[in-house]
Amino acid sequence: MSLSALYFLFLKYGFLCFGGGYVLIPLMIDDFINQRGLISQEAFGNLISIAQLTPGPVGINAATFIGFTQHGVAGAVLASLGVITTSMILASGASYYVTKWKDSFPVKALLTGIRPAALALVFYAVVLFLGMSVLTPEVPLVQTVKFLCTGKNLFPADLHFSFPGLLICIVTILLLKKTKISTTWLILGSAVAGALICR
Repeated sequence: MSLSALYFLFLKYGFLCFGGGYVLIPLMIDDFINQRGLISQEAFGNLISIAQLTPGPVGINAATFIGFTQHGVAGAVLASLGVITTSMILASGASYYVTKWKDSFPVKALLTGIRPAALALVFYAVVLFLGMSVLTPEVPLVQTVKFLCTGKNLFPADLHFSFPGLLICIVTILLLKKTKISTTWLILGSAVAGALICR
């Protein structure tokens, strides 16, 4: 992938990033894993997990990493600029016009349509991570999505849960709800727990 193609690809992501960086995860998986084969699904899952430990949104962290793997420092800079270019332009305009026209029908209609679509993309990202962490790799991702959406074949023979992964997920959710522990510490603790369990 050329530097210009890398920039325009992440420029597209910046334009579509309504609702936060997690909205981009299904798009990135389709581009980087399914269409271009730039990164494996496991490596992408690791990238997103590690991105939670570093400062900044997941979109910019993924852009920096993917750009660096393709073209070194120049790729990292251009991919990162691609993600934020559209956001800076749109945010500058939106901060004025949305406030001015927040009660107008077109703005309300636009936001009404964007929110459910953004929610769907975030939910799809959750399903993808479920396939990477709680279900064992032997279960194909497509089968996982179909299983979750249809509810058919509740416990097929080849469906194997990773009980340690499920336990770490549940404990993390409980700690998020019941305590004020930083998410950084929760991710680090989960990483240590995973390493000890795997060992």
